[in-house]
Amino acid sequence: MNFILESWEAILPLMQFAARILDVILVVIIVLWLYRLTKGTSAIPVFMGLLAIYVIWKVVTFMGMTILGELLGQFIGVGILAIIIVFQQEIRNFLFSIGDRANIDKPKRWLENILSIRHEDKSPLRIDEIIAAVKKLASRKEGALIVLQRSSDLTLHLQSSTKLNADILAPLIEATFHKDNSMHDGGMYIAIGRIRAVRCVLPVSQRNDLPPELGMRHRAALGLAEKTDAIIIVVSEETGLISMARDGELNRGITSEHLLEVLQKELGPVV
Repeated sequence: MNFILESWEAILPLMQFAARILDVILVVIIVLWLYRLTKGTSAIPVFMGLLAIYVIWKVVTFMGMTILGELLGQFIGVGILAIIIVFQQEIRNFLFSIGDRANIDKPKRWLENILSIRHEDKSPLRIDEIIAAVKKLASRKEGALIVLQRSSDLTLHLQSSTKLNADILAPLIEATFHKDNSMHDGGMYIAIGRIRAVRCVLPVSQRNDLPPELGMRHRAALGLAEKTDAIIIVVSEETGLISMARDGELNRGITSEHLLEVLQKELGPVV
């Protein structure tokens, strides 16, 4: 009996040390996960600010600064409540995404899903095909909405989409947005060098200073550009003008040459 107690007393410190190491690893995974989800969105400054205050709170608490520690602790509690109120729509989409992935993914891919690691090969982005399709659509005044992913995870913002996995080809893009095609409504989602979905519903901008002549395509493009770092191309069905939304701004009536220049700079050279 004494031998068992002595063995347990010898093992207990090692178990406590291992638990602390595991605690640190799990915290790092959670922080990286949250950063990945909010990277490039309007939530990232709030997330980084709250993380900095939390670190300071832990430091002053460890140093025994009771009053400052209590103040920062109260601020952390209020800050989390404010985030829940301000970003309630994003949190709802985020929780829905977790539940959806948990139902369809195998247990062995759990860690991969948390860190959002992509293992599929990245195909070269066919910018030339996109430009050719946009020019044709504009000349025929056929409305289009094309979403190009950069670093932000857009799956939390694109709703009611029809999944697709196809090469980026100008005829395919043109056919998708033909007015007689049932898939022409909504946006086309392009990521990792391939067309990933069509008929995507984008969040609409709530700005009150927008010109009244802007249609839903332009407002949806701006809405997504306000929340992510994606580049969204819009072709007006009424005027045939090409517009581009990025970084929370909408540039209307741009030329295909200017669009090509921006895409080459932001997304890579033409292949």
